[in-house]
Amino acid sequence: MNINEQAANRITELRKEKKLTAEKLAGYSELSKSCITYAEKAQRDIKLSTIQAICNGFNITIAEFFSTFK
Repeated sequence: MNINEQAANRITELRKEKKLTAEKLAGYSELSKSCITYAEKAQRDIKLSTIQAICNGFNITIAEFFSTFK
């Protein structure tokens, strides 16, 4: 599994854990819903700035986001 797939899985995992729709997460992250959808499907490389925005939306740090990566 590549890093984009790991990030996509982590976003989906956190979103479901926090019971957020992609639309709600997009609003909290100040991103478009399509950006969240692309990130969750690993359809393109995810920029670090996008991950930072998503972390802000989840109210977690980048370290917390990457804490489960191997």
